[in-house]
Amino acid sequence: MRTPGALNRDHAGKQEEILRAASVCFARHGFHQTSMKEICSAADRSPGSVYRYFPAKEDIITALIEADRRRWETLLEQVPLERGLIPALRSLAEVGLRDLETQGFLSLWVETCAEAARNPKVALTLRRSYESFEQRLTVLITDSQKRRTVNPSLNPVDTARMILALFDGLILRKCFDRNLDPSAAVAAFLGFLESLLGPSRKTPAHRP
Repeated sequence: MRTPGALNRDHAGKQEEILRAASVCFARHGFHQTSMKEICSAADRSPGSVYRYFPAKEDIITALIEADRRRWETLLEQVPLERGLIPALRSLAEVGLRDLETQGFLSLWVETCAEAARNPKVALTLRRSYESFEQRLTVLITDSQKRRTVNPSLNPVDTARMILALFDGLILRKCFDRNLDPSAAVAAFLGFLESLLGPSRKTPAHRP
């Protein structure tokens, strides 16, 4: 007889297999062009098994968003705050760089945003995911302001939102511009942020 812990692990493992198969299908054909039958085939599971975990395709999409949110939350928890905001963002950017170099991820991200624009349930899940990331990034910015490594006049919430918006812009550009060098783009992104967010410096008074 299986223990409850083993059952939970088995349940989570099957869900992950279905999500992994679905993400490949979505990235290749898009949400609306992918059928549940195709997902079942890709996951090598019967329709009944897939529907047991995800009653509708919409549930798979929101589960993928939640999985990505948990991944980034874990990464943010591991960021060494004492090193300052820019070094922390650099360590996060290393993960983002791998995402930028993965065409399947890029296609899936665009599909998710497009679906959120017309599907209220997906929009709500995506908004909550962004809000969670913004809150954690806001804490990081506020802590860096206390350490005097970030300009204290900046609004932490607005700054966190703009950082995410800038990186979203890089993702979108990479989706249609295969000539964009992800490594160079991320380096420029971090340099731009460092010049904007660094502690304010007063210009020394001119002495004749």
